[in-house]
Amino acid sequence: MSYRLEIALNLKHRGDALMLKNEIIKLAEESRCELYYQDYEFQGKKRQFVRNHLFFIFFFPEDPKYIINFLYLLKKRKYAYIESVGFDNCKFTLLYASKKYLNMMDKYKAKEYLSSRKNIINEDFVKVIEAVH
Repeated sequence: MSYRLEIALNLKHRGDALMLKNEIIKLAEESRCELYYQDYEFQGKKRQFVRNHLFFIFFFPEDPKYIINFLYLLKKRKYAYIESVGFDNCKFTLLYASKKYLNMMDKYKAKEYLSSRKNIINEDFVKVIEAVH
């Protein structure tokens, strides 16, 4: 049972990706991140890159204060984009998805998320969603 946070760095516009990567990882570890992994995502059309991102997936403890603290620290930096936030308790619950993330999702799942996001009543989930905005 943990919160799952996806963050993306646009490598097209940043030359100091290694320094930014280390800074984000350090912030996450200071905020009690339990586990993280990273990968690269490329998309292109006709020999032209449309998307060239380094993305991270962080897992935080069940107590929302840790992920909220990390979100506040991350929002002070303008180079990282929050793509999605969710809670994994055997069944994954998507709490927040950016417009870019919704466009990449399966259309059926995106519509399901859009219809169910107004019905979130758990106080901890609401606090996390407010921290993203």
